[in-house]
Amino acid sequence: MNCYLCRAAIPDGEPFYNDREQQVCKPCFKDAPRCFICRFPGKNLEEVEGLGLECEFCRGSVIGENDDLLAVLAPIFPFLANFGLKAPAQPQFAWVSRAALREMQTSADLPPEEFVDDFLRYCYAVYYNGGTFYCLRRMASPTLIVHGIVQLGVADICGAHGLANLSANSPFHTFARGFCHWVGFEAAKRLTYDLESRQLRKWPELGAQGEFERWESMARFNKQGKIVAFFKANLKALARRHLDDAVPGQSENQTS
Repeated sequence: MNCYLCRAAIPDGEPFYNDREQQVCKPCFKDAPRCFICRFPGKNLEEVEGLGLECEFCRGSVIGENDDLLAVLAPIFPFLANFGLKAPAQPQFAWVSRAALREMQTSADLPPEEFVDDFLRYCYAVYYNGGTFYCLRRMASPTLIVHGIVQLGVADICGAHGLANLSANSPFHTFARGFCHWVGFEAAKRLTYDLESRQLRKWPELGAQGEFERWESMARFNKQGKIVAFFKANLKALARRHLDDAVPGQSENQTS
C-alpha cells in the first residue's frame, strides 16, 4: 500500500488516513494542506475565492454556480408534500460566500473555519430569507439536497404567515424550525446520506435547528401522518398566540 501523495510505502501497522479509496501516510496527512469541503489532502488543490482550498475529487462533483439548482431539488418536492409542505413553483436562488451566509444566520463570534464542517456546525448551507434561497458557493450534492429540504419547508411556512424567515425565537418560530429540520433529517436518513444525517442530528448549534429533538423523539413512537397532523394543528395555535402583532413580510428578529 502506497501513500497517495508521496507514493512511499505505508508499513504494516502504521496509522494512515483512508478516504476517496486512497490512503495517505501519517506524515503527509499531518503536514499537507487539505480540501475545505472534504478534508482530503489532495495532490491538486486549488483556491476557490470565498471558500478555501478544493481538491481534485471535489472539483468535479460539487454543485457549482453553473448548475441548475431547481433540477437538483425538484425530485424531492414530492417528499416535502408527504410532510404537508409545498415547495415554491419558481424558487429564487442566490450564491453567496460563506462569510455572507454566516452573517445572515448569526451574529455570534464564531471560531475560525478551516473546513466546511466548521461552518455547518453553526449555519445551514442553504438559508431562506425574504423570498430567496441563499446558497453556499460550491457544496456537495447531498448537502444541497438536505439543507435545501429544510429551507424549502421554512419558505412554505414563511409564505403562509407573512414572514421573511424563521430566525426569531418565539415558540412559533422554534416549533416550526424544529419540524423543518426534522424533515431534512428524515430525508437524509432515507437517502442514506449518513454524513448529512449525523450532521443534522447535532448541528447547527446556537438554536438554529429549533425544537428538532421534539420531533425526533415523536418519530420513534408515532407514524408520520400523526406527526404531521400534530404539527399543523399546533402551528395554527402558536401562530394565533405569537404572530398577532407581527408585521407582514418581516420576522420578529430579522437578521438580514
